Formats: sequence, C-alpha cells, structure tokens
Amino acid sequence: MELITPFHFHSMRSLTALYNCHFREVEAGWSYQLHEHSGYELLHCAYGQMGEWIHGESVVLHPGDWLFIGPGVKHSTINESSQPFAYFSVHFGIDDAELTNALKELHFAHLSCREERLQHMFAELLDQMRANSAIETEGLSGLVTIDRLPPVVRQTFMLTVQQLVINAVGLVLAEDRDTQHAQQQPGRKKLNAAEVKLAHGIQQKLLEAVYTSATINEIAQQYFISRSHCNEVFKKVYGIAPKHYLSIMKQRAAEELLLHSGASAGEIAEKLGFTSLSSFSRQFRRWTTISPLQFRSDRDRHRHHDRLYKKGLPLST
Repeated sequence: MELITPFHFHSMRSLTALYNCHFREVEAGWSYQLHEHSGYELLHCAYGQMGEWIHGESVVLHPGDWLFIGPGVKHSTINESSQPFAYFSVHFGIDDAELTNALKELHFAHLSCREERLQHMFAELLDQMRANSAIETEGLSGLVTIDRLPPVVRQTFMLTVQQLVINAVGLVLAEDRDTQHAQQQPGRKKLNAAEVKLAHGIQQKLLEAVYTSATINEIAQQYFISRSHCNEVFKKVYGIAPKHYLSIMKQRAAEELLLHSGASAGEIAEKLGFTSLSSFSRQFRRWTTISPLQFRSDRDRHRHHDRLYKKGLPLST
C-alpha cells in the first residue's frame, strides 16, 4: 500500500468576495463606456470577438480568452465586428495583503484560450446553470437569478465561481513571474514596510470616510503628513490617488443603497456626507451619467449597466 502522508490545517478563510457576476450575449456593435472598479475584474469571451481598450491599449479577446483587470484601471468594451458575442464577467475583492501586494504592479493580464484549467471550470459552471435553469427563470427572457435558487444549489454555484477566480489569479501570478506577459505600470518604485503600513492605514481611513464628509487633507493630518505625501504613498502602493479611491468607494456605496435600501435619495446623500441632495445628484451624474432616481428605477432591469443586453445568465445580484 502506498504511504499516505498525514496533513492538517487549523483554519481557512476565503480570500475573495464576489460581486456583479454575469454571463450574457450582446448585439453586434455593443459597447460599454470607459469605466473602472475599486476591485478586480475577470472577463471571458465565450464566443465571438470582443475588444477592450485599457489605458489606450487595445486587447482583442477571442473565444476562450480571459482578461484579468486590476483595480482603478480605466477600460472600455467595444465590439467592432458585425457579429454578436457572449462574455462572462465577475468582479471581486481580495482580502489578503500579501496577495494584493503581489498584484499591485498589474494593469491587466491576457490569458489565452490555451488555459485548459479555466476552460474546464467555466464549462462546469455552464453545466450547473443548464441543470438548474428551469428552477428560477424570469419570464420569456430566460434570465436566471442565482440568488433565488435553493441554498445548496446556489452555494455550489458560487463556490465554482470562486474556484474559477482563484485559479485565474494563480495563473496571472505565474505568468507574470515566469514569462512577464502581463503589462506593468510604469515608474513604480520599490516599497518599504513603513510605506505599506502607512498606505494600509490611509485606506482604512478612506473606507471610514465613505459615510462622512472627511477630506483627504483631514486624513493626512491624522497621520501628521502633508496631503502631497499622503497622495504619493497611497498611489505608490495602490496605483490610484486617494481622492479617486474614495470617490469610487462612495459611488459603490451610493449604488448599493439605492438598489438595496428603502432610503430616499436625500437620506442617502446625508448618509454619505454630502451637504445637499443637489450636490449628491450632481456627483452621481458624474459617476454614472444618470440621476439617482433613474438608477433606482432601473433595478428591475438588473442594474443600469445591463440595459443593453439581449439575453443572459446573471450569476448574482
């Protein structure tokens, strides 16, 4: 009998938090405006051809290709072909300082269709979807809302998505280390422990500031540093200015409150530290091009992002 090696681990915590995950087909000529996220995004082209513009660079995804996009990276989607395409997208956060530090240099990483491990996992995901599509389908559109599936089915599905994300991150790190195919942000300097600690502290203050009117100057003063030094250290570690990071987090909080709470727009404005409803509405239009009330009215259409879809399989709400 072959020797069995004993092993043990004390505990395990999830490294990823998934949100806004969906799979859909879109029409020829479909595009999505320049935008960015506070977390990471994993994109997959199931069929057809999709083009991503990332910091002025063109990345064309063919069937089976994957694209990892880092936080704060501006990108847009353009379908220049005359044919529709189908894509899968999942946004996620990583709750691990060592891992985020390893990924901080990346704008994006293009993983080709040769990554069979991801292909098999995605096929398994679609198989699970097909097996349960009759359980919870919205009308004639064929739209399946995963959150309404039975708990065991839903959790199995979400764990498969999480496994897909974790494996993709592992491939991105391996490719960056071994072949350096992933693009790097220019001009980054080596970090020291004090800078990383300071940047992490500033990040926590920024997260607290989402629900206050606190400014970058006030946060810098708490650490007895100038605003310029605060900007420099935070951008050096996270690749994004603290003011921009705070704006993204406030936008996410505003969208979540509009979609998932009964609070009025005025109450949300006050909760997020805005001086008035009008100032909140102006800022929300800068973020999304539509008013808070328009955004809220679109929630039954699976968020304002999804107005142009033909058909799809959203994986979470």
